[in-house]
Amino acid sequence: MEQTRMDKETFCAQVIRHQEAMFRAAKAILKQDEDAEDAVQEAICAAFAARDGLRDVGKFKPWILRILTNKCYDAYRKKRPSVDLEEVQDYLPAAGTDPTDRLTLWQAVMSLSDDLRAAVTLYYYDGLSVREIGTVLGISEAAVKTRLSRGRERLRQLLREE
Repeated sequence: MEQTRMDKETFCAQVIRHQEAMFRAAKAILKQDEDAEDAVQEAICAAFAARDGLRDVGKFKPWILRILTNKCYDAYRKKRPSVDLEEVQDYLPAAGTDPTDRLTLWQAVMSLSDDLRAAVTLYYYDGLSVREIGTVLGISEAAVKTRLSRGRERLRQLLREE
């Protein structure tokens, strides 16, 4: 049985279709837009080179998100810890801040720990199943369910505090 190669047009159409999910997933792991964009670009290049390995175009989204997740964690490991002043200023008291400003759901999601944030983002924002998330993150379905449960509980706490 000869395997057919995914043509360039099909690949590009799939990337365009899933580009928002890819960026959201990368941002959930890396937090910075620039880092997320770089990881998405690297993942697209790697996926294009490895497109012969995908047998079912219907499984393109979890396949490319798995590649992207690996690229994100590679970038995360390489990056030295640093503090972005723009991130810190939100936590510092500022004179004249409006007390009616509330934490948005996305801000709350972005404040979750890396493992919880990735699972919550893939499930609620990208619509992946528990099984697909397990494949993307390289963890068991039980671990995905645990992370989703803990993520929901942490979000409840964060949003209640506000």
